[in-house]
Amino acid sequence: MDDTVLIEAARSGDLAAFSELVRRHQALVRAALAVRMRCPHEAEDLAQEAFVTAFRKLEAFDTARDFGPWVRAIALNLLKNHLRKHRAEAAGSASDLEKLLNRQIEHRCREPQESARLSALRVCLGKLNADMRGLVRQHYHQGFSVAELTRQAGVKHSVMTMRLHRLRDQLRRCIFEQEGHCPL
Repeated sequence: MDDTVLIEAARSGDLAAFSELVRRHQALVRAALAVRMRCPHEAEDLAQEAFVTAFRKLEAFDTARDFGPWVRAIALNLLKNHLRKHRAEAAGSASDLEKLLNRQIEHRCREPQESARLSALRVCLGKLNADMRGLVRQHYHQGFSVAELTRQAGVKHSVMTMRLHRLRDQLRRCIFEQEGHCPL
């Protein structure tokens, strides 16, 4: 059965049809959020919220379009709103980044593996110079886009993209070393 048939059935009140749509598309929605968020629990919450929103707006959905990209767009819009809402919480000096990471370790991700990884991240962030820590804070905690960072730094888009790539690579290598793995 294709998505269009399931959508029409769900519009008629068939919850099993909508459950099947969720089953088919939840992995991609979760993945789209997980790669952009620090905490898996928050990504899961936003994924669920995306499907609730999709269900509420199902009547407005154009069946000539694909359901998967539509629900992923809903999820990414929810993420954008989530980041905007929490931008003020994450704003401030470099020491605020340390406080934010401590709060994440204590409150958001209580699983031992997640706490260990966040502890390793905290150590690795401490090894960065102030400019790189500021870049992490602006991009990952305050939600600045690459375009916004590019304008602010007065560099080309490709330069900022490369800085972020190298920064992620540096942090990944450091975290692996902190966790006792061989460097990549």
